[in-house]
Amino acid sequence: MGSKIPPFLLTDEPSLRVQDGSGKMRFPSIDQTINNAARSLKTFYLQADSAGRSNFVCNLNPVVKVLSFIYLIVIISFVSAVLSQFYISCFILFLYLFSGIHIFKVYKNILLLAFLFGFLVSAPAALNVITPGETVIRLITLNKPYDFWIYHIPGEIGITIQGCKIVARLFLRVLNSVSLSLLLVYSTSFPRLLKVFRIFYIPHTLLMVVWLAYKFIFILCRTIEETFLAAKSRFIRNISSQTVRKIVAGRIFFIYVKAHFSYEQTYSAMISRGYEGKIKIAGQNKLTGKDFLILLCVVILGAGFLIL
Repeated sequence: MGSKIPPFLLTDEPSLRVQDGSGKMRFPSIDQTINNAARSLKTFYLQADSAGRSNFVCNLNPVVKVLSFIYLIVIISFVSAVLSQFYISCFILFLYLFSGIHIFKVYKNILLLAFLFGFLVSAPAALNVITPGETVIRLITLNKPYDFWIYHIPGEIGITIQGCKIVARLFLRVLNSVSLSLLLVYSTSFPRLLKVFRIFYIPHTLLMVVWLAYKFIFILCRTIEETFLAAKSRFIRNISSQTVRKIVAGRIFFIYVKAHFSYEQTYSAMISRGYEGKIKIAGQNKLTGKDFLILLCVVILGAGFLIL
């Protein structure tokens, strides 16, 4: 007795995948978007997990963290010496080592952002066309120098020492700013940061909008993932990217309505539990003598970076 199973059910084909000209299977855009959203959610959960660890950096008072962050960001903006910026990078790296954060995963993203926005953007400043100075590497030799409007193009175009210092300073400045910002985010949970903002007399309405927007992001991402995972499970054969885009266009409004309904339910649940339009802070972040001592050390350290 022959098998009655349809042939297409016996074919080992991953659903919702399209095949490119090279013969390799690739995910269409919708799958990539869902994977990125899931990865973002995973990052948020890992952030919340790492922020709850028991170590020196995570146990610091959030007020101390925020005040130190603002002060050090100002110091990073004003420090012009490359060596001082390098010392700040070493100091931030030292804090990462004592925070329990996965330093390799975090610094991979930090270095990428610093390379894109710190190095590539400022790389032309290393040329003597933009930054005059002592040429250390000659790149192009022209017949004679040229003058174009307000710009002077020398006969030999190359990289100068002064230009390298400018590029290094901007790269380290972006690197330090991004790494310090991520250190604050990964070592402090969002509710604790919200408490700090209330201590700084930020209006309740603004804090409520920020908090509900934070929750709505999770609701929307989860709704998108569940909706398209349900749609994906209904397909048994590969389909084209064009078909997937049509499905996406037809489900966008439904996703928004469903996410908005979940958002309204969340807000109604808050009202039923006594929410009156004001964020009540359970446990104030009062500064102790230890916190003032840490702030004093940060101030002295920042002044030292500025003097160097």
